[in-house]
Amino acid sequence: MTQARFDEAAASWDEKPRRRQLAAAIVTAMRRVLPLSREMTALEIGCGTGLVTCDLAPLLKRIVATDTSAGMLAVLAEKTAALGLENVEPRRHDLIGDGDLPEGTFDLIYSAMTLHHIEDTRALLAACGRHLKPGAPLALADLDKEDGSFHDDMTGVAHCGFDQGRLAELVVASGFQAPRFVTAYSITKEDAAGRSSDFPVFLMYTIRS
Repeated sequence: MTQARFDEAAASWDEKPRRRQLAAAIVTAMRRVLPLSREMTALEIGCGTGLVTCDLAPLLKRIVATDTSAGMLAVLAEKTAALGLENVEPRRHDLIGDGDLPEGTFDLIYSAMTLHHIEDTRALLAACGRHLKPGAPLALADLDKEDGSFHDDMTGVAHCGFDQGRLAELVVASGFQAPRFVTAYSITKEDAAGRSSDFPVFLMYTIRS
C-alpha cells in the first residue's frame, strides 16, 4: 500500500475485526514482557489509526505516535480527542528520513505491523538506537517469514515477513542486546480457492545496549 492508499483506507481501517483483535493481542504481549509504567515516554513508528496506541496510552506518560499517512493521523487525532487521551501526540514523521525528533529521549520505541513496509530494516534499527535512552526497550511486532501470500496487493510491501534469526542478527549489529521473540497472534486468511492459512505474528523485544 502506498501512502495515498493508506490515506484513502484510513476512515474504514478499524472496521475489520481482525485488525482490532491483532492490536489487542500485541498490547497484551507487550504488557506481559515489558516494564511499562506511567513514567515512560514512548515513540510509535507507523501508528496508523492508533489501535495499539489508544490501548497503551493509559499505561504510559506520553506517546509520540508517528506515521507518514496524514489520513491515518487524522483518524487517530479524532479518536484521542473522543477518548480524552491528552498524552498522545500524533505526528507526521519518517524516523529514517526526518531529523526533528530529539535523540536519546525515549523510554520505549515500538511498532505493530510496520516493519515489513520499510525497505531498509538496518537503517530503521539504527534510528531506533539513536532515539532510545541507554537501557530502554525496543518492541517490534510483525509477520514471521511467509511465502508472499499474506498480502493480496504487494504495493508498498518491502518484506514478506521476517526470519527471526536473521532479524536478531540485525538487531544485535545495530547496538541492541540479543532479542527475544514471542508469538503474539496468528492471523488466519483464506485464499481465492477457500483454503485457509495461518500467519503468525511475533513480538520481538530487546534493550538498547
